[in-house]
Amino acid sequence: MSSIENIKIKGLDANRRPTLKNKKYIDVFYELTQKAPREWCADFNLLFSKSTLNAKINPENGLFIETWVRDVADLQNELDQIKEIIKTCNKNYIQQKLEEAAAWQKAADVKGDSESDALDKVLDLLNFD
Repeated sequence: MSSIENIKIKGLDANRRPTLKNKKYIDVFYELTQKAPREWCADFNLLFSKSTLNAKINPENGLFIETWVRDVADLQNELDQIKEIIKTCNKNYIQQKLEEAAAWQKAADVKGDSESDALDKVLDLLNFD
């Protein structure tokens, strides 16, 4: 789970350099340092669905963030915003996994106690005469 904290943008996708589309906007593809889990990608896409930016990540590959800008001057500002959302996604994912682990542990403890109680009751009822 600690490796999730290391998800960052490592640069542009070497196979898809930024291009100018119809002289109206620039497609940009950022590559992450590692493949992001599906839940992380879903959180990323959800956070950007509420944003004025148009960034998204395909959960199938989880490695490339696709976005576009209208002006070259907007690239750095958008990159900074994407980096902040990546940090938020990393934090959210770790918190979610910690909560899931705690819930599993609690369920296992409850189940373990009830099985132990049942065993004790059966042992108490054993007749050795």
